[in-house]
Amino acid sequence: MTRLTRSRLAALLPALLLALLLLSGCSTGLKLGYDNLESLALWEVDSEIDLDDAQKAAFRTEFRALHRWHRQSQLPLYAADLRALAAAIAGNAELGAAATAAIARAEQHGEQLWAQARPGVERLLDTLSDAQIADYDRRQRKRIDKEARKHADDTLSERRADWLKDWRNSLDRWIGTLNDRQRALLDAAWESEHPLLRTPAERAAIDRARHQRLIAALATRHEPGFAARLIAGADPAEKTRSDAAQARGQQLLARLLNVADDRQRLKLKTRLLELAEDFDTLAQRGASVAVAAP
Repeated sequence: MTRLTRSRLAALLPALLLALLLLSGCSTGLKLGYDNLESLALWEVDSEIDLDDAQKAAFRTEFRALHRWHRQSQLPLYAADLRALAAAIAGNAELGAAATAAIARAEQHGEQLWAQARPGVERLLDTLSDAQIADYDRRQRKRIDKEARKHADDTLSERRADWLKDWRNSLDRWIGTLNDRQRALLDAAWESEHPLLRTPAERAAIDRARHQRLIAALATRHEPGFAARLIAGADPAEKTRSDAAQARGQQLLARLLNVADDRQRLKLKTRLLELAEDFDTLAQRGASVAVAAP
C-alpha cells in the first residue's frame, strides 16, 4: 500500500497509535509514544517526502491541532468503548458478536478522524512541489520493487507460516496462548483462505497500479476537487476484493473469540480495562496541559 493514501495520511495518528499498542507492550510505552506522536508523525512523513522548513512548520501546526482534538474528544470515546466490551465479557456475552460491534464503532471513529484531518491534509499536499512529488514517486517505485523481490520466491508453505504467525502474534497479545480449538480454526481457515490470497507478483502489480493512480491524482493537487479524486482513485474491483477479505478476517476473528476459554476471556477483559485507563490518563493529561497553557 502506498503511504500517501487516505489510509496513510488521513489516518496517520490512529495508525501510529495502533503501532504503539501492538509494539510497546506496556502502558508506559503507549503513553510516551502518544505524547510524542507529533514528532513520530513528522518523522514518518519526512521519511517519504523531504519537506522543507516551512512545510515542516505547517505540518506541526496542522498535526498539533488534530492531536489535541483527538486527545480531548476521541480518547474518552475509545475508553468508553473498551469498557463496554469488557463489561460484555464479564456478562458472558457472545464474544465474537461483541468484538464485531466494537470494530464497527472503531471504523466510525476513523471516519470522524478523516473528516477532521482532511482539510489539513489538503493544505499540506497543496504545498508539495513537482520535484517533491517526483522524488516521492521514485522512492515508492523503489520500495515496491524491493518488496516484490523480497517475496518473489515465497513458497506456499512460507506464506502459510507467515499468515499463521501474524494471527497468532496478534491474538497472543490480547488473549494469550491459543487453545486447541482456536489452532484448529486457524488451520482450517488457511485452507479456505489461501486460494483467495494474491500471489507476491499480483500484490506487486496492484501496488504499482495503486501508486500510479496516486501520482496521477497528486498531479491535480492544485485543482478543485482534489481530495475527492484522491479518495475515489481506488480500483473498484480491487476495493470489492479488499472489502471481502476484511469481512472474512472479521468473521474468522469472531469464530476464534467465540471459543475463547475462561483464561483468555479474563486476560482480554483485563487488557481492555488497562487500556481504557491509559486512554483516560492521556485525555486528562491533555486537559491539564490545556488549562496550564497561557
